Amino acid sequence: MTELFSKLLRKKRVHNDTLLDSNSDHYRMQNAQFVSFLQKSGFRRQLIDRHEKTKRFKKILGITVAWVLGGGFLWFVVESAQAIELF
Repeated sequence: MTELFSKLLRKKRVHNDTLLDSNSDHYRMQNAQFVSFLQKSGFRRQLIDRHEKTKRFKKILGITVAWVLGGGFLWFVVESAQAIELF
């Protein structure tokens, strides 16, 4: 069960193109202009929104799981204290 949660909440690696990692200023300028062009043209706008929704869902899911686990642990402690109190 913990493997499932860790798989769902794990951040995925981003693989960059070798030209984007180049140290040359010439390549940086070309890439910056190309990215600006893509942003202005609205390229893959839906995928960005889907990515943001996925990130938000994972964050809410992680917080919910943490609260449920914390509440379960607190319930366990209270029930154990009551059981020890009876003996």
